[in-house]
Amino acid sequence: MTKTFCNRSIGLVAVLVAGTVAHPGSAVAAEETFEVLQIGTNTYKNVTVTTKRKSYIFLLHSDGLASFKLNELPGDLLTQLGYVDPAAPKVQTNAAAVWARQTIKKLPVEQIKQVEQKVRQQFDLKVIEQKLPFALPQFTTNLIVAITAALLALYLFYCFCCMLICRKAGRQPGVWVWIPVLQLLPLLQAARMSRWWFLAYLVPGLNLVAQVIWSFKIADARNKSAVIGVFLLLPVLSIFAFLLLAFADELPPQKEVVSARSAPIMTLEAA
Repeated sequence: MTKTFCNRSIGLVAVLVAGTVAHPGSAVAAEETFEVLQIGTNTYKNVTVTTKRKSYIFLLHSDGLASFKLNELPGDLLTQLGYVDPAAPKVQTNAAAVWARQTIKKLPVEQIKQVEQKVRQQFDLKVIEQKLPFALPQFTTNLIVAITAALLALYLFYCFCCMLICRKAGRQPGVWVWIPVLQLLPLLQAARMSRWWFLAYLVPGLNLVAQVIWSFKIADARNKSAVIGVFLLLPVLSIFAFLLLAFADELPPQKEVVSARSAPIMTLEAA
């Protein structure tokens, strides 16, 4: 009994001296006690944590004094003593995110805000309406329905013109003339062109060649001059040339006109 008391007294004195040497002039920190403490394979009773440092701790227990490094202590004990568990995985820093935050901090924020404000003003409908001499229409449901109906009527009128061109060129278009894209097939047939030219319209570059050939071929099929074929290739005049091919009266072939004129002459000579 006397030996245990002497050991505890000597240990307490040693702890106080160690704390004073480590931090001279500082007060002793609040002690933490444990009835039973398991460290490694050893069990300690009536434990009092007398000193806590960054790399070690001092314990006063029933059998004397002991010191342990932090890496020797279990994780739950480190948590109770206010330490961070050294065995816990360290949080890896995302270098890309850190670099992005640092770069953003270096950016001139005020100038970016000014540029952003200018861009918003340029694309703001209210600002645009103020600059325009007329007011922009409000896109209501009725307006959208009206625009859709107008586009549909325009498309049907285009298909009707294609049908007239095919019929006046001596070809029946069928239902293909009312189907988008596929209406090229009866138009090629009306121009006396192979339907394989349809594939040329799908290839960039070749579609221009196919359009040039079709323009002159359809003009010839409608007994029109090559000037109409040239007009079909021009941006604005192509609309009028297309309408002319659709609604103009049919002209007899040039050979028939010549034979009709030469018949009376031959008759007079025979007389």
